[in-house]
Amino acid sequence: MTMEFIDIGANLTHESFDQDREQVLENAIAAGLDKIIITATSVDETSKAIKCTDLNPSLLWTTAGVHPHNAKDTGNDFIEELEKLAMHNKVIAIGECGLDYHRNFSPPEIQRIIFEKQIKLSLKTDLPLFLHQRDAHEDFITMLKECTIGNINGVTHCFTGDKNQLKDYLDLGLYIGITGWICDPRRNQALLESIKYIPMDRLLIETDAPYLMPKQLEKKLKTRKNEPKYIREIAEFISSHKGIKIESLASMTKINSEKLFRRLLD
Repeated sequence: MTMEFIDIGANLTHESFDQDREQVLENAIAAGLDKIIITATSVDETSKAIKCTDLNPSLLWTTAGVHPHNAKDTGNDFIEELEKLAMHNKVIAIGECGLDYHRNFSPPEIQRIIFEKQIKLSLKTDLPLFLHQRDAHEDFITMLKECTIGNINGVTHCFTGDKNQLKDYLDLGLYIGITGWICDPRRNQALLESIKYIPMDRLLIETDAPYLMPKQLEKKLKTRKNEPKYIREIAEFISSHKGIKIESLASMTKINSEKLFRRLLD
């Protein structure tokens, strides 16, 4: 049985791929990648990501959004620009957006303003949210509840939290994205406990390349540069801890991805 994977989050516009981007895509296809969603983090990066999809239109898609780190750099008309970009048929979600109080590269109050605008854009465009949260769980949950009616269409990208945070996200109707963080024994304990409680019909997988190289590969290959082709390492780790076959996990997460990101099937 040939396994096909969908990587729901890879930063393929990152400068570390400028010299080998096409080779990285070839590697991904050889590894069984069916689709890759490029993560956009600003208006400019969204435009760049849309152009990047031209490298392989059957493989590549993208989000459209402003990361909380970049909230302070937005112009007054950024949401109008994002809305125009979101009309492109290669854009499948609004984000990466949310709150990040870990480093506060943008002031929290500005993060909240920019996040709220993107939540409303998601509702207006009927595109799901590609969500980021770090050290801001309470404000994050509160804003999602206040700005939407009923269940939210979206995914919590790179989930690393405990089972209580997980329950909050599942109660909102969100999907859960798991990255190579799960493979890091120095910081994966809460996530290892949480992963038992993630329903198979809410689970998505992602590399977050070039970040979060699975630790077992980092040591073996002596590089920290992650690629979509390593998605199988993440899938194998998850399947072993959930006690299911990797073929089942690959199939289910592909179905989940296509259900959430409907434009993948256009």
